[in-house]
Amino acid sequence: MVCIYCGSDTLVKNSRLQKRINQVWRRRQCTHCQAVFSTLEAADLTGSLVVRKSTHVTPFSRDILFTSLYDSLRHRKTAINDATALTVTVIAKLLGQIHSAEIDRDAIATETKAVLQRFDKAAAVHYAAYHPLSTS
Repeated sequence: MVCIYCGSDTLVKNSRLQKRINQVWRRRQCTHCQAVFSTLEAADLTGSLVVRKSTHVTPFSRDILFTSLYDSLRHRKTAINDATALTVTVIAKLLGQIHSAEIDRDAIATETKAVLQRFDKAAAVHYAAYHPLSTS
């Protein structure tokens, strides 16, 4: 990574994994101007492809996942906060299942339903009704 102040190379002085939000915090120091700053690094699934019924392929979208969770949680007063937190949880669980650039749409739906089932059973039923698994 380059320095945000002068553009020179940086060294990592400290690094910590933040498991709950799936990010790595790093303290960096510039080799040229000696400036110290922090970065948060997270896996980006936007380069991954969602495969539907083995023929239709679309890019992964965190926003689509969030919207589907929000729609299922609308009956709650804290729907936006809950959907935001659950989106992070589902993505964290999906990261452990990804072994290539492709994610099966049914794997996303299954994991999302499982997370919702533990959090709010009514929301899980709503999600399952609008996001059925493929019969292939």
